[in-house]
Amino acid sequence: MTERSQAAAAASRGRWVASACLLGLLALLIRFGLTLPATAEVQLNDFAGYWGAARVVAEGAPERLYDPDRKWFTNLPVVAWALVPLAALDYDRAWQVFWALQVASLAACFGVVLLLIARHFPPLTAARALAAGLLLLCFAPVMRRCLTLGQTTPFVALLLALFQLAVHEGWRKLGGALLGLACLIKIPPLLLVFGMGLRRRLDVAGAALAVVGLGVALSVAGFGGDLVEQYAQRVIVDNLGRSEAAFNNRSLDGAFMRALTDHSLLSWDTVPRPLGVTLAVGSSVAGLLALLWWRGGSTWVWPRRAPQLEPPEGDPFDLELAIGAALSVLVFPVVWIHYYLFLAVPCAVLPFWWRARRLPLGVVSALLLAAGLWLASGSEVHGNHTVGRHQHEPGFRHEQNLQPLGAVLLVVGLGAPLAAIAGDRRRDRLR
Repeated sequence: MTERSQAAAAASRGRWVASACLLGLLALLIRFGLTLPATAEVQLNDFAGYWGAARVVAEGAPERLYDPDRKWFTNLPVVAWALVPLAALDYDRAWQVFWALQVASLAACFGVVLLLIARHFPPLTAARALAAGLLLLCFAPVMRRCLTLGQTTPFVALLLALFQLAVHEGWRKLGGALLGLACLIKIPPLLLVFGMGLRRRLDVAGAALAVVGLGVALSVAGFGGDLVEQYAQRVIVDNLGRSEAAFNNRSLDGAFMRALTDHSLLSWDTVPRPLGVTLAVGSSVAGLLALLWWRGGSTWVWPRRAPQLEPPEGDPFDLELAIGAALSVLVFPVVWIHYYLFLAVPCAVLPFWWRARRLPLGVVSALLLAAGLWLASGSEVHGNHTVGRHQHEPGFRHEQNLQPLGAVLLVVGLGAPLAAIAGDRRRDRLR
């Protein structure tokens, strides 16, 4: 066979492989679309809080925003202001629009993943697109949970994905502003702001804090300090030193409340946190932070100079996001199942970053990461009736703790690339 014919045969095989991968990706996306919950016509729990908040603001009665009958609205007043356009629609129509926006946000997250790979961890081949789709759709159960509840989490996940892309593109302050917007809607991303500060990404952290501060200032200016005080009372003060064992609270707090107490899995009222739970949570968080310090050390926290992203040999920004996202769903007292969607984009991008950095992947780390991804993303959610029947069974209670266990395994597994990078930098300084 001549060289020309060999090249033609190889090109033909390549086209067949690419076609098969693209067809596989299309089948994957179609299957996901067909298995979406049929909620576009159903009145849902969490969306009612958003729509109700938008209605009271549109009707000129914002003082009712945090009434007891609107206990599911736990956002700053400025968020209700942003939702006001939905108040012009009746509930069913507003929900259909909102549902479509959240589905579009999920699709856009995949688009951002592909763009990140194409621009910063090339090449973007059909096989790599299929791999990214498989990783992202590991989180399909969490995505369905978001849509079943009528949550804003897909939109927040998109903001975090755009934050990751913007920083890679060199638009650091824009990225920080997007991170700040995410923090105005959901609290856990605030941990990423703190992490950006520890890594001396002060322009990113500063922009994020500026947006959060602007959101608070607009809330005070537009609604008055009393209403913001009511928000702080509901979300922060009333939960200090308290926790809950509800089955869908997948933080370390929730996990230890289920493991060490007999509190109901169907009660969403916080109770004083027992000393044993406090000690268990504190020890676990301290252990994870000690592990990260041991693996990364002083090269990781407050480095000598602010890191500059120069892929693929630049600093480990994508690793930071993956570790930060995993910690963010563990350390806050209340973290709902759907918050685990914040892990999806960082986990989908991380293997391509890993390969671009040419880092080793040991068997133990691979097993930890695979198990962590499986547990953190694939949690089965039982209906309330099932939870009520089995909530006092120890095995069932521990089953609700598999998702936070997955996040813990991800943090432990991601210590390996952290240690490899820290070792490289120590060797560079000794040369």
